[in-house]
Amino acid sequence: MSPPLERDPVSMTPPQWGVALFALLVLGAVWLFMAYQLKDNREQVEARQTATLANLSFIVAENLGQLLDRARTLRMLVCDVREGHISGGDAGIAALILSDPVFTRLSLYDARGALNYSSSAGAPEQLDAAWRVAPDQDTADIRVLPSAAWQQQDSLPLLLPDQSGGESSFLLLELDLGYFLKLYQKLDFGAQASIQLLSASGQTLAQVDAGGLVVEGGDLDNSLITNSRLQSGRFINRGEAGGATLVGYFQRLESFPFAVVIRQLESDLLAHHQAQRSRYILTVLLLSGVVLAGVAWLLRTMHGRDAHLWALERSEQRNLALLERLQKEHRQTLEAASRDALTGLYNRRLFMELAYSHLLGAKRQGRFAAVLFIDLDRFKAINDSLGHKVGDLLLQAVAGRLNSCLRESDIVSRFGGDEFVVMLTGVKRRDDIAPRVQQLVDILAAPYAELEGSGLSTSPSIGIALSPQDGMDIETLVKHADMAMYTAKRGGRGRYALFDTAPSARDLNTVGLAEQLPSAITRQLEIHLQPRLLLPDYRLAGFEALVRWEHPDFGLLPPAQLLPLAEAQGLMAEVTCQVIRKVCEQWQLWRQEGTTVVPVAVNLGLSQLQDADLPQRIIGLLDDYGVEYAWLELDVNEADLKQLQPEQLDQLRALRQLGIGLNIDDFGSCGLSPEQLRRLPFNRIKLAQSFIRDIYNSYDDNVLLSATISLAQRLGLKVTAKCLETPDQLVYLKLAGCDEVQGHLLSRALSASEVRTYRRQTEPVSGVSGGML
Repeated sequence: MSPPLERDPVSMTPPQWGVALFALLVLGAVWLFMAYQLKDNREQVEARQTATLANLSFIVAENLGQLLDRARTLRMLVCDVREGHISGGDAGIAALILSDPVFTRLSLYDARGALNYSSSAGAPEQLDAAWRVAPDQDTADIRVLPSAAWQQQDSLPLLLPDQSGGESSFLLLELDLGYFLKLYQKLDFGAQASIQLLSASGQTLAQVDAGGLVVEGGDLDNSLITNSRLQSGRFINRGEAGGATLVGYFQRLESFPFAVVIRQLESDLLAHHQAQRSRYILTVLLLSGVVLAGVAWLLRTMHGRDAHLWALERSEQRNLALLERLQKEHRQTLEAASRDALTGLYNRRLFMELAYSHLLGAKRQGRFAAVLFIDLDRFKAINDSLGHKVGDLLLQAVAGRLNSCLRESDIVSRFGGDEFVVMLTGVKRRDDIAPRVQQLVDILAAPYAELEGSGLSTSPSIGIALSPQDGMDIETLVKHADMAMYTAKRGGRGRYALFDTAPSARDLNTVGLAEQLPSAITRQLEIHLQPRLLLPDYRLAGFEALVRWEHPDFGLLPPAQLLPLAEAQGLMAEVTCQVIRKVCEQWQLWRQEGTTVVPVAVNLGLSQLQDADLPQRIIGLLDDYGVEYAWLELDVNEADLKQLQPEQLDQLRALRQLGIGLNIDDFGSCGLSPEQLRRLPFNRIKLAQSFIRDIYNSYDDNVLLSATISLAQRLGLKVTAKCLETPDQLVYLKLAGCDEVQGHLLSRALSASEVRTYRRQTEPVSGVSGGML
């Protein structure tokens, strides 16, 4: 039974943790990928916006540089007009300023700063001395005057000193700052974007933003630009404009001490990125929500399933516990009902069940099964003299010795009283049984000194019945073993005896069997048929007829008791004719039942072979029953062939020509030469038992047998192996190419009723056939 479950049904199981961790890993990967994408997108946007600011600052700086170049050009033209190189005087100067609308006013001052000329009213009458002197290290030829000198807030005064002509003079040009305002209005940088014009010292000369135009002022920090030695570059102002972050780009003019600065709010610069970032985050949030919802649903489903499984496991454990308890009680009950209470051995009922099952397995595997019926000698006297307690102890000691000396696979039981029944399993050879039984007799006959210190001893009488020759079912085997046990007891104590269907010679001599035989031939003789099977497919090839005497007093007498009596009285011809009659009746029965007719072999003795009327008798019997000659086969012993005269061999040839089969029985016992064998009129040989008795499991066990089979087949003879007893013999014969086999391994000799059952179980019913299978 599995151990009790201790898991909390509410806690998550490892698979559920796995699903949750996998979902978190997926979401983490998605968020990391999104963060990487946003970072890359931000860098791209910043790069594009920085390039845009750089281009704009460069364009503004280039335009401003062009304006300042025009200012220089105006100075040169004004000088030329004043010096007379260009005619027109003041009217010419006015024409110059009118031709360039970027400058709103042009004023000329002498070396002392006094106004000499102005293109329009409102110009300062006097330039301060401080304005006329350039600051230290300022070598620029264009300066911007302080805001105090500005007459118009939307213009930028540019002072251009003139050293030509030997006398210093100053040209004051007012640059229209509406240019910057128009440029700003054309560009969309955001609400807090600005364009600045800085001096070389970082002073804001002009600034344009959403509030308009600011001249010489502004609240933006330009220290980064002032301290930088770069011609242009990107910078960031943090904490400007109410705490906002500004991103800017500056561009210094190459020929003038000015710099153009364009600033933009970082939020405006990244507006597209922020919008895309919001979409990304919203998409990933929705995806995460869907994944989390799906995982939650999956975990809930898995948890519900696990809860049901857990409940089922708990229920199964309870059921298993109940089942185990019931099985234990059942085993205890069965043990009590199937065991002998005194010895602990199997009782009769369980022995019969186990022995029946083993008998079926032994038949399938082609092994022997031996049933031993054991009775203790003098047990009644011991029980009466020493008491029932000693008798019980003796039975327990005998049971212990049986269990210790027998194998685990052997079945040991007590039928009652002092009767023990044992089935020996795994018996491969009939010859192995006797040594094992003798060992058992010796062990059970040893003194039992441990019993009450009495040193009592007893001995067993054991009867042995073998399957399949002594019975095909366990009831028959037990009965025959019991009969054999009484035979052993009659022979003396401490003996064993094999079951024998024939009565003992002493019993037979007490009756006049010889006198009863002539009248019994037609009334009490029966035939038993032993199947002969084809190799390798085990189809039925025919039967061999074996005669039995069904005696009213002694039961079924085998040929060993019958034939010597018939031979002694010269009754072999009558016996043979009666056997052929019984065979013909069996053929007629098969035809009536619609069963395929197969050949049956009948044995012929030497006296019959020497009978000149043999062919006529056989043919007459076959004709009387209307059966085909080919259904009959005649077995002639090889030893008898040596004593036949040529005319008797001619009689056999005549029978063979009629279609009757002729078989040499017990072939190999007298050493017929191949040449003799070739001249004889036989079509089959039946190998002597000595050929196959010692075969085990190797193809090389009997080279002579292989050679004999090969030689016979080359002479056109079928080869049959009789007395087959072990699977090893069967395997070897198949490998050696033997044509047919028969023996107790496949089937014992069967009565007429048993033949019917055998054929029904081994072959389908078919129509009547007029020849061999």
